[in-house]
Amino acid sequence: MFGTIGHIRIKDGHDSAVKELMVDWQLTIRPRIPGSFLNLYGRSVDRPGESVFVALAADETTYRELAELPEQDAWYRRLLEHIEHEPMWEDVELEYSQE
Repeated sequence: MFGTIGHIRIKDGHDSAVKELMVDWQLTIRPRIPGSFLNLYGRSVDRPGESVFVALAADETTYRELAELPEQDAWYRRLLEHIEHEPMWEDVELEYSQE
């Protein structure tokens, strides 16, 4: 799997809007992505006010194709309205996973 870890700071009073965007993404964009996809969202324990999301596609090609979708760009621009600054991105290639 290949994807990104994003670190964001949500503007005060915008928590519910960000959660709604996450649900909207799952309903509108996720169905367009072939194969498996892992999408996680939570809050940092060590850095109050920071939220973290993980988005992993089946492979790097699929991840890059997702990034090129106009719908993904529009979704991202809506997200920017609710966070204090651009996310800090960390691209990752998953080498091992176990539940």
